[in-house]
Amino acid sequence: MSFLCRAGISTATRSTRAVVQKRFGSHAAHSGPEAPPTQEGFTSGGFKIALITVVGLIAWSRIDEHLTNQGEEKHPFTRYIEYYMRSEKESNRINEKHIVLAQQKAEESQFYSGAILPPKIQLRYPDLLHNASGRSVEVGTVIPVDNVIPKFH
Repeated sequence: MSFLCRAGISTATRSTRAVVQKRFGSHAAHSGPEAPPTQEGFTSGGFKIALITVVGLIAWSRIDEHLTNQGEEKHPFTRYIEYYMRSEKESNRINEKHIVLAQQKAEESQFYSGAILPPKIQLRYPDLLHNASGRSVEVGTVIPVDNVIPKFH
């Protein structure tokens, strides 16, 4: 009996314990007023949309049969698309123009990629150029050329 007491399984304690029952699906766990039950039937918005869609498809199929059985060779949608579609000659002209422009662009990029850039001159103190000119000449003054002696003849 001591083994049962240590394990917590006793006949006396089992009969005196209150049994807690969990009710997962009940409304008792919710507080506040209950919502009224919803009216189910064929008046919901989804059913109305489905009904209008079915009726519209049936009507469209009847109109489509009527339009194509009048002896016309082409469906009205086909005629509408062909009316606004560009002709094959126009498409070929645009494609050829695009090809010419692409070839010119390729030639220009090949020309510019083969160009050699002039060498860069690294200045030791490039900020000094902002202070004054290298010849101590103010901006806007005219230099007299009469006194200049040419060194190269």
